[in-house]
Amino acid sequence: MAAGGFKEFVAGETLDQDEINDYLMQGVLVFAGTAARGSAITSPVEGQFSFLKDSDGLEFYDGTAWVELSTTPGAAVVSGTTGSPTLGTVSSGGTTYNVYSFTGSGSITIDEPGFAELLLVGGGGGGGNCGGGGGAGGHLAISAAYVPAGTHTVTVGAGGAGGVSGAGYAGGQSGNSSLLGSIYYGIGGGAGSGLFSGATNRHSGFNGGSGGGASSPGAGGGLAGAGVTGQGNDGGDGTAFQYPGAGGGGAGAAGQTPPNANQAGNGGNGLANSITGTSVTRAGGGGGGGSGSGHGDTAGTGGTGGGGNGSNSTTGGSGTVNTGGGGGGGGLQQVGGAGGSGIVIVRVAV
Repeated sequence: MAAGGFKEFVAGETLDQDEINDYLMQGVLVFAGTAARGSAITSPVEGQFSFLKDSDGLEFYDGTAWVELSTTPGAAVVSGTTGSPTLGTVSSGGTTYNVYSFTGSGSITIDEPGFAELLLVGGGGGGGNCGGGGGAGGHLAISAAYVPAGTHTVTVGAGGAGGVSGAGYAGGQSGNSSLLGSIYYGIGGGAGSGLFSGATNRHSGFNGGSGGGASSPGAGGGLAGAGVTGQGNDGGDGTAFQYPGAGGGGAGAAGQTPPNANQAGNGGNGLANSITGTSVTRAGGGGGGGSGSGHGDTAGTGGTGGGGNGSNSTTGGSGTVNTGGGGGGGGLQQVGGAGGSGIVIVRVAV
């Protein structure tokens, strides 16, 4: 058998037995292995297929070499972006990656669908007035996320505002979610509660990617805001101690309940991630606030990863920009700290 695999016939040409067996009867040639194929096909033609019994592999000749045909999608192919993301290059395990870091909203265009590594962190929740620290934005890390072809909107979630000053003792505002299209999202962090309850100012922390910390009005503390499993943790509970606020939850740990009457709770720590080639900790919870008047004199500290510190006499500290850190609780009748904005990072093999 000639095993040529490809031939152009001319009008009136007579086919012999070998040509019928070779060209017409075997569109995919079957061989025991590469050695048998090499002996039979000395001059392969681009587009020719073969099946190898020893590996059960279907291969095609690309004009230079035999390549195994795979039905599994490879890496997604990025053809363009908007919003001016930072573009970096990382080498790991013999593979080179392009890294697109969006610190503001924009879009990314995928020419060929496939897999990418993703990190999405939502905006952190704002801290309450003399209350709980804000919860961190949800921290979603995926090592192999399938991204379909098309242009996908990238939304970087803004952090929530802190609770306003005055007799209202307001709770903060929850953070906004970060999204890649309508497929993947890091949920915004829950707000920390204000000291007193009311229509919009309740004792309990707000739910979110990580939950906001509760307040401690004295007669009984509020409940922690709940975090989302896989993205964050709960905030800290309030206590019967008057004034010290609980810490907001972080991606790596829950917020702290105030340990005593003079100590507000600390924010939960965030999580480290090396998608950019450098380990960075993000999504820490905000520290609880105190009154500075003999109750809750020591404010809570923010969790590692951008959580804002609480205060006992002034405005709570804000979460760090593009970390999704929760804002710290403010002092007595003082503004809570704002949550930090989130981030969206896409890493693809090239």
